[in-house]
Amino acid sequence: MVALTIHASGHGYLVESPTHEQTFAYGSEQHQQWITRGADRHLALSANFTNDPYVDRVTPREYDDFIFDFPQIRLSPDGRTFYYRVSNGHSVPVAQRRRGFLGLEEIRLLDNVELLMKKPHGYLSFSLIIEG
Repeated sequence: MVALTIHASGHGYLVESPTHEQTFAYGSEQHQQWITRGADRHLALSANFTNDPYVDRVTPREYDDFIFDFPQIRLSPDGRTFYYRVSNGHSVPVAQRRRGFLGLEEIRLLDNVELLMKKPHGYLSFSLIIEG
């Protein structure tokens, strides 16, 4: 965890996923979905990448599926809200389970959270910037 200043009125936290993967250097993200993982019920991102923009007769379409864990962000006992616990014991809400399209349950990041993806030469890393 790294504390950082978000703006003059508050602080934020940078939470990095310990998961790193290698995908297509030239390609794009096709799909992402937030999920719950592990016995500790932590937040994770399921992401799908493709080389779609660069498919031709020689290069076939390919897909890469990965899961990026955020073990520092855990589901609360109520089963609805994911929290990040700061070193002083304060918990900051990060994401919530809610009913989405057609009543299906989905996990959404809250407005105080931003997902940051880095992909130099196809080497993937994800971080969350949390205001609060």
